[in-house]
Amino acid sequence: MTPGSIAIAMLLAALAPTTLAATPHAETIIAAAKRASGGSAWDRPQGCTETGSHGDGAIAYRTRFSLHGYGIRIDSDRGGQSRSMGFDGKTSWQAAGDRVERRDDPASLAEAITSNYLSINGFFFPRRFPATLRYRRAEADGARRFDVVEITPRGGRPLEIWFDRASHLIGRVVDATATPAVRVDASDYRRGPGGLTVAYRLDVFAPDGARVDRGAVTSFACGTIDPAAFAPPPAP
Repeated sequence: MTPGSIAIAMLLAALAPTTLAATPHAETIIAAAKRASGGSAWDRPQGCTETGSHGDGAIAYRTRFSLHGYGIRIDSDRGGQSRSMGFDGKTSWQAAGDRVERRDDPASLAEAITSNYLSINGFFFPRRFPATLRYRRAEADGARRFDVVEITPRGGRPLEIWFDRASHLIGRVVDATATPAVRVDASDYRRGPGGLTVAYRLDVFAPDGARVDRGAVTSFACGTIDPAAFAPPPAP
């Protein structure tokens, strides 16, 4: 090898890490997101309670969920009409007035697992909520840059989570397999008691780009949650 060829080889070796950049690891991206939103502070609470509204303020809700196993309950009120829905890890249910509907068929369970997993950022707890992670691609929306990770919770459907490269927080969720497909943009992140940072605004968009709903959080706190709250109510 001539001196000139040695110099060229050294130059190529120096450029290789830049020109042949490795694909980001999904686990690394999610670990950065967890650190940015509270880190180990997420590991301590048994569960959390969130209140807020959606439907441009027409519907008030309270959501309670576990962080140690599947379990969620949403109570909502619209003009004095109350409705509840939940999932205890085995049965998905809805209750309105004297009517209680329970479902445990595979499709209903997959939907419940997917919704519950996303609501609690289940990817922050891979041992508690196993899932398949795949780095998909880089995306841009205006000046913002995102890393897109496809996450499929065990027993659920795949979701695309867009992690903001600057803040490491979740900027968008795309549920392409929902009927219809839906996109949720998360913003107005705030750090609350216990050091947890959560989005206080969620805008929901249809496939054509039209906004179909807006969620606004008014309070978020974590602590002890009675698991009995997740069970289907008894039939009247």
